[in-house]
Amino acid sequence: MKHEILRPWIKNRLIFLLLSVCFFTFTNSTAFTELPHVIVNEIDGSEMVLIPSGSYLMGSTQARTTALIDKDNRLSEDFFETEHPQHPVSLPAFYIDRYPVTNAQYAAFIAATGHPTPKYWTNAPQMGADEPFPIGAKHGTYPVIGVSYADALAYCEWAGKRLPTEAEWEKVARGGLINRNYPWGNESSRNHANTVGILGKDKWFWTSPVGSFTPNGYGLYDMAGNVFEWCADWYAPNYYQHSEVENPQGPETGQTRVLRGGSWSNNVFGIYQMRCAYRFHARPETRNLTIGFRCAATPP
Repeated sequence: MKHEILRPWIKNRLIFLLLSVCFFTFTNSTAFTELPHVIVNEIDGSEMVLIPSGSYLMGSTQARTTALIDKDNRLSEDFFETEHPQHPVSLPAFYIDRYPVTNAQYAAFIAATGHPTPKYWTNAPQMGADEPFPIGAKHGTYPVIGVSYADALAYCEWAGKRLPTEAEWEKVARGGLINRNYPWGNESSRNHANTVGILGKDKWFWTSPVGSFTPNGYGLYDMAGNVFEWCADWYAPNYYQHSEVENPQGPETGQTRVLRGGSWSNNVFGIYQMRCAYRFHARPETRNLTIGFRCAATPP
């Protein structure tokens, strides 16, 4: 008799739970699908692409970096040690700029706020090439350079955005690819990015206009080469050994900030610095010819 009484209750309870799961799945997916895939920031005019929530593998496997060392005897384990261990990271959905912030956008920020101009805005050093460096005051479609971490934060605040975390940056650089070295695949290519002088489709000694190469799987440009990009995080070489799985924000303190993406620089290791997993860093006050940024935003 007791079992006969419980059966309808159990059945009704299972139906309720099933309906609850369906309801929450539907409402959550509806909330996500209602987010537009591309938005345009009303302040700086930038296109921002929606990056879906989900998990990915951050960093490099030992096998992948060992294969690179075997191919190039200039490399050593030290070059890759901060990329280990590879680990899963889960991120909520967010938006990110399709392009790095340009000189034209930064000029609008200066005009609106009175913020000081970047280093090299009107003059740049002569570095031995026939072609002068494209200074910011005259080359609006090129990425802004000569900006410190604080400059990048100030711009983001003005535009109602923020800097991406290191984990967000690597996810978008990969463009949905799994365990690939570069945003386009495993092999380095001067036809896909601006780095280490002129070769193939890379025809620029210095920075190139944003969007000069093909986009990655998320429709984002210049995720490799052109300029290093500031990330929000403090840098620690051993951070991956204890990084959080859920939306990691980096160490609480540090001396330097994370930079990602590689640059146009003629550094002999430039093709390896363009890899999605490569970690670089600099003091927050650094302003040089190889560093720019792009912005991210959290959906409302």
